[in-house]
Amino acid sequence: MGARRNPPASRPAPRRRPAWLNGRLLGGLVLFVGLGGLLLGAIWQLAQVDTLPIRHVQVEGEFRHLSTAALHAALAGPASGGFFNVDVRAVKQAAEALPWVDRASVRRVWPDTLRVHVVEQQPLARWRDGSSDTALVNPRGELFSPAPTTVAELTALPLFFAPEASAAPQLVARYARLRDNLAALGLGLRELGFDRRRAWRLTLDNGVQLLLGRVADDAVLRRFTLAWPQALAAHAAQIERIDLRYTNGFAVRWKAGTAPTGKGKTSESTNRAGQGRNA
Repeated sequence: MGARRNPPASRPAPRRRPAWLNGRLLGGLVLFVGLGGLLLGAIWQLAQVDTLPIRHVQVEGEFRHLSTAALHAALAGPASGGFFNVDVRAVKQAAEALPWVDRASVRRVWPDTLRVHVVEQQPLARWRDGSSDTALVNPRGELFSPAPTTVAELTALPLFFAPEASAAPQLVARYARLRDNLAALGLGLRELGFDRRRAWRLTLDNGVQLLLGRVADDAVLRRFTLAWPQALAAHAAQIERIDLRYTNGFAVRWKAGTAPTGKGKTSESTNRAGQGRNA
């Protein structure tokens, strides 16, 4: 006889939730939906332009050339929002689009103010493009272009020139080295640049022009800094240019009719220890 099977065990009947628990869950769901709706409504209301509108734009910074009136006019459009929905990035970009603004930062001040801190561009030199001065150069070698009349007024700044604007950082670096060396001689720099042949030249603040050539390294200028106080400074008013492109010396071109007499000096005297020029 086969084994006798036990009858299957009966499953327990599922327990029903109490009615009060179902009511609590339903109430919680309704409360959650209601609070979510209120939150969304509040966010929507705060996002409206007429909710806490920006009433004041405060501008901070030290300005010599930047017009605060022009700055406020540029910010009027992007700053015309509500406290929560105003586009802070657009305000920053509008400020930095002005030529005399180097950089800007913007923050909200409760309940209706934007505070804009502006750093003004610091012009290091003028930039010549072709035959006219069209822009200014900051200490990072970046060009910015205010009104032409403003550029023309800054004649006390040195003038940089080169075939392409991308050379501006190179001129800034060279200017920093030259300025210190020349200052030790009591001289300043009026013009600095190079032509399409990459031949460097500069003009001192006394009008004397220096031809440095394509090499234009520190050794080239060293010949000038050694010779200037010993033999050239006393004749500065008579010198038109000094050609430092010779390998081991230099040549002096005197202004017409002003060449020193005696000792064999003519309209162009030379001091060369070797032959040839490096440009």
